[in-house]
Amino acid sequence: MKLNNVNQYVALREALVKEKAKLEARLAEINRALGGRASEAGTSGPKPGPKAGSRRGKRAKNELSMKEAAVKALAAKPLSRTELLDAVLKLGYKFTASNPLNSLSTLLYSDKSFKNSNGKFSVGK
Repeated sequence: MKLNNVNQYVALREALVKEKAKLEARLAEINRALGGRASEAGTSGPKPGPKAGSRRGKRAKNELSMKEAAVKALAAKPLSRTELLDAVLKLGYKFTASNPLNSLSTLLYSDKSFKNSNGKFSVGK
């Protein structure tokens, strides 16, 4: 790159930095006039969201896993999904999901140790 191009770049950059400072000062004046704080001037724009893959809330502290609670609830007799959900909740299991029945259903249909017979689930032997 020629020295002339570098000098031109430096001059343009300095001009932009000065213009930015003037605009920020003017924006701070406007914010003060509107009753806002001057520190808000540089914080406009979209707020960053949560990182991809991060959890939204804390995981519930349960003494039993969901599977252990389901096995314990099914020990007496086969139950439907909603009956099983009530039984698991009575055992003290806490769900953090907005729809606990979906979480329980995922376990019931994906874990091969649970058997489904006409909508009633039991523990396979």
